[in-house]
Amino acid sequence: MRLPNKAGRSQERPAPCRAGTAVLLLALFLPAFAAEWTVGIYMAADNSLNDQAYADIAEMMEIGSTSEVNIVVQVDQVARDSNPGGRRLYIRKDGADRLADLGPINMADTATLADFGRFLARQYPARNYFIILWDHGTGWSEGYGRQRPGRGGGAGPGAGIQAIFIDESHGAMMGVAGGELGAALRAVRQALGRRIRVLALDACLMGMVEVAAEVMESADYLLASEGLMPLGGLPYDELLGLLVARPTSTPAEFLPRMCDAFVAAHPGRDVSLAATDLRQLERVLPVLRRRLEEIDPADPELAEARVRVLTFPKETRPPSASDAHVDFLQLWNLAPNAAGTELALALAPLVTARSAAGARAGSRGLAGWFPASWLGFKSRFRPYLKLAWSDSVPWPQFLNAWYGRDDVKPARPEITGHRLGGRGDIRLGWTPAADLAPVTYELWEAESLAGVFSDDGDDTGNWSAIGWTSSPLRYRSPPRAFFSGTGPNIDHQLQLAAPLALPEGGLLSLYARHDTEEYEEPGRGILRNTCLIEWCEGPSWQWRPLDSLYGAAPDWRELRYRLPASPGLYLRFRYRTGARDLRAGVFLDDIRVIAFGRSRPIAAGIPDTSFYLFNLPHSAYNYFVTATDSWGNVSAASQLYPVAVEKLAEPVTRPAPFSGPCELRLDLPPGKKADVRIFTISGTLVRRFHDVEDPAIQWDGRNAHGRDLADGLYLVVVTGDGFRTMGRIARVSRQD
Repeated sequence: MRLPNKAGRSQERPAPCRAGTAVLLLALFLPAFAAEWTVGIYMAADNSLNDQAYADIAEMMEIGSTSEVNIVVQVDQVARDSNPGGRRLYIRKDGADRLADLGPINMADTATLADFGRFLARQYPARNYFIILWDHGTGWSEGYGRQRPGRGGGAGPGAGIQAIFIDESHGAMMGVAGGELGAALRAVRQALGRRIRVLALDACLMGMVEVAAEVMESADYLLASEGLMPLGGLPYDELLGLLVARPTSTPAEFLPRMCDAFVAAHPGRDVSLAATDLRQLERVLPVLRRRLEEIDPADPELAEARVRVLTFPKETRPPSASDAHVDFLQLWNLAPNAAGTELALALAPLVTARSAAGARAGSRGLAGWFPASWLGFKSRFRPYLKLAWSDSVPWPQFLNAWYGRDDVKPARPEITGHRLGGRGDIRLGWTPAADLAPVTYELWEAESLAGVFSDDGDDTGNWSAIGWTSSPLRYRSPPRAFFSGTGPNIDHQLQLAAPLALPEGGLLSLYARHDTEEYEEPGRGILRNTCLIEWCEGPSWQWRPLDSLYGAAPDWRELRYRLPASPGLYLRFRYRTGARDLRAGVFLDDIRVIAFGRSRPIAAGIPDTSFYLFNLPHSAYNYFVTATDSWGNVSAASQLYPVAVEKLAEPVTRPAPFSGPCELRLDLPPGKKADVRIFTISGTLVRRFHDVEDPAIQWDGRNAHGRDLADGLYLVVVTGDGFRTMGRIARVSRQD
């Protein structure tokens, strides 16, 4: 987004560009580092900023290139423009030479930006590179959102733009989270053979620690604004004039003057511009990580600082404590506990130049994401986790603790594989369940699976439906899916008409997508419209929850839940709304229930993403995992993972070791009898059982003469028709 144009700056289009064949041929044979600087300006104007591109190019032509400073532009205009598509220009004083016509290029493609870097390195080598990225901007956003760009006080980036580059003709956006911008700039750095000396972002809201961390591998300095940019953006005549006048000056010398020139070019406006030393940021990140671990998120001084800190709205209005972008450096100066003070001192060297005016006069030059409410944080934290910043600094986890609430379930783990040992032992491994709080895992085992229910959502024949319908609006498998309906103050129910027999429990699998209202009202807290997934045993009709679906999950995702053992179990999906319901509702499809022939919990509270199981009887098993975070939120279940154990397990006792009567557990082939003998380690036979068919022998723990065995190790040998196993057992006297 850009705000209305600054006073006194023309938006007239420059004279048409003349053919630049001679300039192009000359550039091909320029010696390495013929210039001190090459300024590459990447103008993604295939959007609502189309006309402003002409005004800014006119400003550049007021200065023009010199023997020490190359000014090269790649610009892309909208299809409706008289000069549509992309072109490259060499900017001269009072004119420009057209170096290339690029046609309908996608400026939001990382490959296009990388190619511009290769072009600059090949045709305009210099000792230093000043790269300017020009377009709309929304800070750290992921990109690829809906295109509703506003301008000059219109809808703005808060109304759908999620990008730094927008290309209308290709329907594309490039964002920061997710790595698109970082990857493109790394390719530019590789092409240049060195770090970009100065990276300027002529776009709104890009002066953020999150953005700086994303680009710090590729540039020395970041020049950007924490807030909205006026429509005129950077004053190119002033900035380029400073560089051309003293091309041998260093960024430390000219960046403060550029910041001042920007503020002076927008008199009476709320503006700011700052330069961040990205090499300092690389050094500060480990310190920041340590300091955050020392700061108590519940410190009341921090809460007070969050209320007082300067913020940067996404719309043209005064700053408010409700804004999510805050002055990250000022925040820690306002929270002067010991760790906060040390953090403020560590962050201070990051901003090497800054200038600001109006409502931003007190800004420190670098913003950060700190939503005022839990809902604001929850709605966007998943793309935030994709940032390099989130990998380097536990800021998302710190925020999660600061809000003091967490109803976000851990991501569903998936079992990735197993290793089968030679003695009936298995090592299972699974993916970590991403979550902002510490997570532990629960492992379940099931045998003899049988499908007992399947519904593709094509009609409601298996259900008692109140308000729910089978709808063609959305579906995972055609032609229909169950739809909750929408509207205020509804209570729609989809209840299974006949109960399911699950004597050993089972697993419910379904696909869901939903978009439901979730909002906060003063004095009432968080309100949400929710789809409850419930079960009960008839005829008690005491419904118990499995899960609740709410908020935005616009893509189909599979959900799995363990069902309890029951001779007659009913399922119900209940969608309830309050007085406010403006969203799309809930869609369900491909509902399946699998019954277990036998199931048991293996272990709970597992801290790692692997687990060993020992001495399993030969059989076919299925395993699934769930994750639980420290707030008690439980993930959906992983897939059912099959494992076949073909070798006979060794005999063991329960308990192990034994001290008296015990159960001797055997693993016998079906229909086979066994001879079981127990020996001392020296080979003396102490007990024998003939023609054993039951895998569990109740043994008094004594020898054949009825005497207690001595403490120690014993061998158990099991033999039968075509099989033989052996194991060791131990006796230990009971310690009373």
